[in-house]
Amino acid sequence: MIVKEKFIPVLVVAAIGLAFFSGTMWQKVKNLEKGTTVTKTDTTQKAVPLSVENIKKMAKDLKLNEKQFNKCLDDGKYAEVVKNDVAYGQKVGVQGTPAFFINGKFLGGAYPYESFKEIIDLELAGKGKSIKEYSDTLQKSYAKTPRGFDITPKQIELGDSPMLGDTNAKITIVEFSDFECPFCARHFTQTYLEIKSNYIDKGIVRLVFKNYPLPFHSSAQKAAEAAECAKEQGKFWEMHDRLFTASPSTQ
Repeated sequence: MIVKEKFIPVLVVAAIGLAFFSGTMWQKVKNLEKGTTVTKTDTTQKAVPLSVENIKKMAKDLKLNEKQFNKCLDDGKYAEVVKNDVAYGQKVGVQGTPAFFINGKFLGGAYPYESFKEIIDLELAGKGKSIKEYSDTLQKSYAKTPRGFDITPKQIELGDSPMLGDTNAKITIVEFSDFECPFCARHFTQTYLEIKSNYIDKGIVRLVFKNYPLPFHSSAQKAAEAAECAKEQGKFWEMHDRLFTASPSTQ
């Protein structure tokens, strides 16, 4: 009896080990039958949609010169340009993303299309000089500290920043944004496309984009540099769209 009792734990452990091994082999067979296997690379790509590896694949899909793009991104060719955008944004009062200046009037946050339309239409009509002319939503934003909306226009330098739309458009929107920011992605999916179709494509608004990657977004800096590298080959806005489409918050 003593000998048997000593062997019982050993048999239990062996049985558990055999079950685990069988389960593992069964899963591998099922994966082979499906023609798919889960690799470390697959896991990384899903976990970090805006990884450098994934961004390079986007560049390939956009038919950019891969060698030129990859070198540009790996060398950090436009890191200083991105850094300067951030510094300038801070200078004009940007504290988070997304942030916009509509003909110089500040709007900070992922506001709905209706708020942009309201400000643009008042600008086109030569109105909007008093906060009382705006909706309750924008009046409340104006009353906050710090203000989410400010009717006092600022002169914003456009520099060599990417621009979309007619250079002679009556309305200029300057956007400070972060490709990894969930609120920026929300603006892209819910608001940007409407502004584009209703105003930019009709020559009423021109959009100027400035980078503002937040330090706690690990992929944002390289994503911003990637957009600048794509701009070098004339495809900034195509990369802009791909980056926001792939952003974690839009998955």
